[in-house]
Amino acid sequence: MKPVADLRIRSHVKLTMPLLLFLLCLLSSVAWSQSATIVGYAYDVRKGALYYTEAYRNYYDQQGKLTQSEVVYHGPDKSTVLATKQLKYEKHPYAPEFTFSNHAAQYEESLQWLDGNTVLLRTKESGDPWRESRVEIVEPIVADAGFDAFLKDHMTTLLTGTTLNFNFLNPARLDWFRFSAEAVEHSATTITLRVYPQNTLLRWLVDPILLTYELPSTQEGSPKLLHYSGLTNLSLAGGSPVEANIFYEYEQAQPHQIVMLF
Repeated sequence: MKPVADLRIRSHVKLTMPLLLFLLCLLSSVAWSQSATIVGYAYDVRKGALYYTEAYRNYYDQQGKLTQSEVVYHGPDKSTVLATKQLKYEKHPYAPEFTFSNHAAQYEESLQWLDGNTVLLRTKESGDPWRESRVEIVEPIVADAGFDAFLKDHMTTLLTGTTLNFNFLNPARLDWFRFSAEAVEHSATTITLRVYPQNTLLRWLVDPILLTYELPSTQEGSPKLLHYSGLTNLSLAGGSPVEANIFYEYEQAQPHQIVMLF
């Protein structure tokens, strides 16, 4: 869940989490989905002023599997759209296909799966042509908001004190990088994780990201991201991505009926 916020190596590392498009069904068929609205409030880590909000919506299939998401970033006035992102999880649960458009900085990036082992990464700065690269992935792989799903699915491992290693796809750099996650503290109700690059040089350049999750009260429940602290995926007015404290609120919508016409 970029909510998920996203990792980005100095100029563009990101994490992040989602608001939707549509589910497909046959003519006159009925599908049931459940959408959860998640709103993140991103504050300046030094001044405490509100930078922006990010509103996510996730959509699930009948088995409860996440299929699509969308996120909209608004300015502090809540009327200005700073950026948008769409994600599709059908081809990989932790490395979704996605498109990200930062209107405030005139920046775009995307990830597309070409086959079971190769992705197409694309990035575009303001006024520049698209740059792209076909990248062969190495599991375990994560990208964008799929990073949140990966951590939640491996929370039992993290609770034992085991360090979790994974590879993070970064379209801005047209490559993937090795990262680690480990618990720095936890209680009966919450756990705080530290995420950092495995490369020694990158650790000098990229400060660790801290994430605090609320642990589920039942075995059937799922952890919820409460707080994210670190470099975000969003730059403003063409500057470097902002460093922020992001606090998340959850609003659970009722299951609703969707009738598709194709």
